[in-house]
Amino acid sequence: MGLRLHVDGDCVRGNVTFDDRHEGAPGIVHGGAIATVLDDTLGLLLVVLGTPAVTANLSVDYRAPALLQTEMIVERWLEQRVDRKLHLRADLSIDGQPVAQARALFLAVEVAHFEKGGRTLLPNWADWGPSL
Repeated sequence: MGLRLHVDGDCVRGNVTFDDRHEGAPGIVHGGAIATVLDDTLGLLLVVLGTPAVTANLSVDYRAPALLQTEMIVERWLEQRVDRKLHLRADLSIDGQPVAQARALFLAVEVAHFEKGGRTLLPNWADWGPSL
């Protein structure tokens, strides 16, 4: 999807430009593509936080049409952590105007949770900071 991200302290920021492959209504990005970008990029924030976790709930509020071929800014950060529960937020905007806002609940898990999928291409969580 052309998503480019960078870490800024404990926040993750980046930009994305959707193309014709992501079209829903004519000239507008499909809401599912927006939700995918918000959810997937929250995963990078988990790496920054040093916490392997899984999505328990993702809620997206669509605020304005997301136009194709338009650069959008995405920002993600941790709002609160209570035990295993990580409350995360992500905003997508165009020229400072909100397009979509997501709130997510992630549950911290042991790295072994991901090994059930049979792949070992996960980051070395210990190198990124605190864990469970």
